[in-house]
Amino acid sequence: MADFRRWFLAFAALVLVLGSAVPASAQAVGPQVTCTVSSTVTPTLRSEGLTELVGDILLVCTGVPGSSPTPKGKYDAQADITVSFPALLSTSTVGSAGGLDALLLVDDPSVGNQTVCPTPTDAAGCINYGDGGQTFNQTGKYNVFQGVLGGPAGPTHSITFLGVPVDPPGSAAGGQLTYRITNVRIQAPSVPGSAGLSLTPVFAFVSTSSSTSITISSNSQQTVGYVYPGLTFSATGTNPPFLQCLSYTATPVGALTFAENFPNSFKVKGADQTTPGLVYYSESGLNVAIPSGGTTGVANTPTELEAVISNVPAGVQVWVDATDTDAQGISANLVSPSTAYSGTVKVLDTSKSADTAVGSVTVVWAVNTANAAAFPASLVFNVYVTFSGAPGAGGGSPATGVTAYAQGGFAPQVSGWVNGGPVPEFVIGLSPAAPGVALFQVSLCQTILLFPYVTDFYGFDTGLAISNTSLDNLPVGAAPQTGTCSVNFYGDGGVAKTLGTSGVYSSVSDTTLTKGEIAPGQTWAFSLSGIDSGYESTSTYGTTGYAIATCDFQYAHGYSFVSDTGIRNFAAAYLALIIPDAPREPRPFVCAGAASCTGQPGEQLVH
Repeated sequence: MADFRRWFLAFAALVLVLGSAVPASAQAVGPQVTCTVSSTVTPTLRSEGLTELVGDILLVCTGVPGSSPTPKGKYDAQADITVSFPALLSTSTVGSAGGLDALLLVDDPSVGNQTVCPTPTDAAGCINYGDGGQTFNQTGKYNVFQGVLGGPAGPTHSITFLGVPVDPPGSAAGGQLTYRITNVRIQAPSVPGSAGLSLTPVFAFVSTSSSTSITISSNSQQTVGYVYPGLTFSATGTNPPFLQCLSYTATPVGALTFAENFPNSFKVKGADQTTPGLVYYSESGLNVAIPSGGTTGVANTPTELEAVISNVPAGVQVWVDATDTDAQGISANLVSPSTAYSGTVKVLDTSKSADTAVGSVTVVWAVNTANAAAFPASLVFNVYVTFSGAPGAGGGSPATGVTAYAQGGFAPQVSGWVNGGPVPEFVIGLSPAAPGVALFQVSLCQTILLFPYVTDFYGFDTGLAISNTSLDNLPVGAAPQTGTCSVNFYGDGGVAKTLGTSGVYSSVSDTTLTKGEIAPGQTWAFSLSGIDSGYESTSTYGTTGYAIATCDFQYAHGYSFVSDTGIRNFAAAYLALIIPDAPREPRPFVCAGAASCTGQPGEQLVH
């Protein structure tokens, strides 16, 4: 890049030397004009944009001493004018004759007077005849020229306008001849130094093929824009406590915010833009009908904003706001995966066929009203989730423990610019960085039971019972849920060591259930003596401790019965305690009003 910059500096110096050196023999030969170059507007370009429209370049020319307007009946002299950029060009062809979207207009012809040279690659046939120095803003004169790729900086950096007429202006033309270069688009990320967060100038260099007809007196290098990031995307995830066993209507899970970083970063598409030199503040440029087909300056879409919502668990429906209007009157509406102008729209419905499946969707909104005089624009779209809970550890829906994320940016995003691609388009890059901002996940419904005293010491036994009470939907409104329970034993020396491996135990005989599952309304009961193969094998066998049961459904309740063997002399019973499970509870436990309590103050066990 440093070598390229040095090359351009050398090229600019060469242009100044050639442009200011007029041979003595040319002093009285042929039509001659001398021109000053200026940039009429220096727009801020989005650093993410691959088709950014730079400001117009205007050459204002006057006749040199000794040169007079072309006599009537004689054809005007022709010259080639080139504009070159350190940045890569992204100006597509328009029409079948091979000309570009970029135009050179002579004397800013009004729409009724615009006559386009039909052969942009060979302008020898686009000859104008002298009329005593009249303006080119009239019918019957070729005054609009399409550019072609190529010039001192090569076809990726230079555009040349061939056969431009040169006729020293007379008093009827106000003593001035103007050339306007417009509709030039560049790839903003290729501007040297544009990767940072500071304004980076975009330079253009103007040169001509003939120092005998057009002399550039000064200012061949112009600033035609500045590059700066156009968008800041942010997302906030609410992470509501979704439970697999419940069903949810539209529940907010996050908000997606698209904020422009400078005025007019968000633009409408633009239409009927036919006046040269007028700033339209849109994605389109100057519209001129081309004889070989098509119209120049036409954008495909307004500014579009996209959000990628990814890693959505199976069995979930995702909805978004169809539209938003900010305080400045700037608005956008949904255009993909469907078009809508109001309400909320379902944009994704993940399949329930596989618990492990996840879904992703790209949602796009298009700007439909803009305000170049207002700043900043900030559009916010909410994201919602609905699903029908179908609990169960093995085959429930939606899938649990899967976190959905959101990222965002401009749209469409492509790996690189190609001729004929959409306008506008942007380089690939979503923010924040992958995987994005967490929006939500679904948790498995659970009840955790504590049996604080169990023993299988010689001469004693403990019975445990766990009931699934989710069958009775009245009066508590329970949702029937089938799930497994696993019981782990702990104690001095480890009860588990005497019982074998802790895990799932089941005495349920229902053949429709997986081993360990407890259906709504059923109770699973067992004794330690029944599962401990070494029970009372010696007089010192066994130990005392506690047990924790984890059940994958709500409304599990436990009961324990401790006695001597055969219940001859001693028996005691108690209800298992429920350990609050704050991350999964629909109503997480709090500190019961204790003023000094912060955070999670302990188990706060209940029956």
